[in-house]
Amino acid sequence: MDDTAWTILETEFDPGRLHHKETVFTLGNGYLGTRGAFEEGYPGAWPATFVHGLYDDVPIVYTELVNAPNWLPLILFIAGERFRMDRGQILRYERRLDLRRGLLRREVRWHSPAGHTVDLTFERFVSLADEHVLALRCQIRPLDFEGPIEVQAGLDGYVHNQGVMHWEWLDQGEDVGGVWLHTRTRHSAIELGMAGRMHVEGAEHPPVQVQRCHNRPTLTTTFQVQPGRTITVEKLVTLFTSRETETPVQAAREKLAELPGYRPLREAHEDAWAQVWQASDVVIEGDPTAQRAVRYNLFQLLAAASRHDDRVS
Repeated sequence: MDDTAWTILETEFDPGRLHHKETVFTLGNGYLGTRGAFEEGYPGAWPATFVHGLYDDVPIVYTELVNAPNWLPLILFIAGERFRMDRGQILRYERRLDLRRGLLRREVRWHSPAGHTVDLTFERFVSLADEHVLALRCQIRPLDFEGPIEVQAGLDGYVHNQGVMHWEWLDQGEDVGGVWLHTRTRHSAIELGMAGRMHVEGAEHPPVQVQRCHNRPTLTTTFQVQPGRTITVEKLVTLFTSRETETPVQAAREKLAELPGYRPLREAHEDAWAQVWQASDVVIEGDPTAQRAVRYNLFQLLAAASRHDDRVS
């Protein structure tokens, strides 16, 4: 099977098209959608997750879908220097959206201002098998140095809709190996519960600590790396609102506690997409560009359309 007919590929990063590409690389599962913003952040970026039926009033004018707390943040400090695409040198870059499997993948070779070179591979999905599950991972491979890597994996409640703040903080806390956040929209009074955990593979069981930042609970860990050795960091997140349950925080925490690791969650997600494509694919012969365009539009339609809630459109 021709993978190019199933792939949206970006091989050069253009900061001038940041918002456009965030839209192009959106992921969704019929319950929520997440724009293709970078996990580590970027100046002027607009990370956004929108959930079906999660709305609030805008003063005077209208109601709108609310930008939910940001589940993406994964901040890396490479030998003491924060990784960002606007710092150091980008020696290699590729981002691809796998339409067939519903995966967004980004590969970066970064040369830090201090002269350290590292390969970073980010991958994420919003589960089609379980609409309340979000997952990402980062594979870290230093090329020419040994030293510490610090990782911060957070849930960010400081989000807005083009300057309009829709959320009020209610509570936050921690469980064994995880953190959670409880917020509510200011006017429609819809509550949201989000919980997250982090797991590291390839390092010697580094301790995970909690930063109790207000409205931004964060898990942190530090480990030592060696040249050529890959360390994998996994972040799993669950999200519920009071539209589905009276206790969204409890639901998110319980769901998170029962989740397996990243790999089995991804396998279930890929199986779900395979079933959808079996019933929905449109094949065009003789025109690869048209074939890819049709599949991309089908992907976004399938990602946006609610499967289980007839109260939304």
